[in-house]
Amino acid sequence: MSPALIVLIALAGAFFVLIAFMILRALLTKPIEVQRGEYQPIKVNKERIAKKLSQAVQIPTLTVLDESMSYQPFLDFHNFLEKAFPKIHSIAQRTIINNYSLIYKIEGTDPSLKPGCFLAHQDVVPAPPEGWEVHPFSGAIKDGYVYGRGSQDMKGQMIAALEAMEILLENNFKPRRTIYFCFGHDEEFTGKEGAKNIASYLEKNNIQMEFVLDEGGTVLDGSIIGVKGMLALIGTCEKGYVDIQLKAKKPGGHASTPFKRNAVDLLSEAVYDVAITPMKRKWSTPAKDMMKAIAPNMKFLYKFLFVNRDILSPLLKWALGIANPVTDSLLKTTFAPTQLKGADAPNVLPPEATATINCRINIGESSEKVLNHIKKVVGKNIEVSVLPGKNEPSPVSDIISDAYKTLTKTINEVFEDFLPAPYPFIAATDAKFYYNVSNNVYRFTPFLMSEDDRTRIHAINERQEINGLVKATQFFARFIENSCG
Repeated sequence: MSPALIVLIALAGAFFVLIAFMILRALLTKPIEVQRGEYQPIKVNKERIAKKLSQAVQIPTLTVLDESMSYQPFLDFHNFLEKAFPKIHSIAQRTIINNYSLIYKIEGTDPSLKPGCFLAHQDVVPAPPEGWEVHPFSGAIKDGYVYGRGSQDMKGQMIAALEAMEILLENNFKPRRTIYFCFGHDEEFTGKEGAKNIASYLEKNNIQMEFVLDEGGTVLDGSIIGVKGMLALIGTCEKGYVDIQLKAKKPGGHASTPFKRNAVDLLSEAVYDVAITPMKRKWSTPAKDMMKAIAPNMKFLYKFLFVNRDILSPLLKWALGIANPVTDSLLKTTFAPTQLKGADAPNVLPPEATATINCRINIGESSEKVLNHIKKVVGKNIEVSVLPGKNEPSPVSDIISDAYKTLTKTINEVFEDFLPAPYPFIAATDAKFYYNVSNNVYRFTPFLMSEDDRTRIHAINERQEINGLVKATQFFARFIENSCG
């Protein structure tokens, strides 16, 4: 037998042993049995909570961006909250931060326990009425939905959390753990006037939280990755944010006598180069945690791939990258050109053209690394700068803490066939400011929505299903009972 044949046989044997190991590994990976406590959902009055959300939506708390806009709607909203939730306001200590943000503190009976904290934001994005079925601030109730700007993002979640607390108090519930509700007023811009100041207030007063829960997780159909039921994804961190400006300069002129490679040409090439030269996909810690939590519940083929992620990593990263934009964004820093500016008139060659690239920074990377990557891609003929408002990726919260276990237990109790799993949240929330007051900062939105409704967030005909609002209220009530009772 020739040496070459011996080597070939040895390699084939090693390959079959590896495949056998991978198959056995997948077969031995079993779903974890879910432990559910005895659970009786609280009774929620559908008409009452729908009316409260409708009234909340009718107050146009647009994020104030300049002096032409008014803060009066926020004062009106504060008055609405006081009337809508009398039990809470009768016992809670209310603190106003930076004139318009709110803290409610409901004292627990056991001062040795760290408080729990629920976040929401009062502000909403603009909603021009064109294209809407109803006026965007009408709060119209029809076909089982509450329509209007903010009904999903995020007055629905705020009203559900407060209604849960209100109902519990009506039923003589007395929390052992102190409970905070913290509501910023500029999350849709940067959060630096609202949530950042709330977090600073808490830190200055040495208030450390057992947990912080904000919007941001999502509920997805698990069938897209071979999981029966729904995936209840809990954001344990969030990607960073930075806007990068590209600027091209060339002598201007009249458009009737164009010359090659003017400022717009150079800028267009740079934007295209950034789009086709992404940063590498990487397995961040929360992405690994997500795959580890989901894999045992997958169909065998998917399970085989994800359980053996360490061996099949290049293949998996490629597959997830081309599957859809969401799975791709979980693994890499993303670049999105969002603004372009050239001449002020259509017949002018501008001496300067600019573009803004919105970048969402992967966990484990930094704005500096993103800046250096883009500079290298576009070359020396393009000026590259960082615009104001950047945030680095947040820390990653603990998934073995009691708070996380209580959150997943509550999800399992309230929602049938939901699989909780940690994941890196790909957008931005107020929660990023709270890591100095808690190691357990989570993002979860307890609403099951159709793909149609999901696309309405920040768009026309935003609406919140009333049955979903009731279920979310029951979730918050149960989580308060489990974590603070």
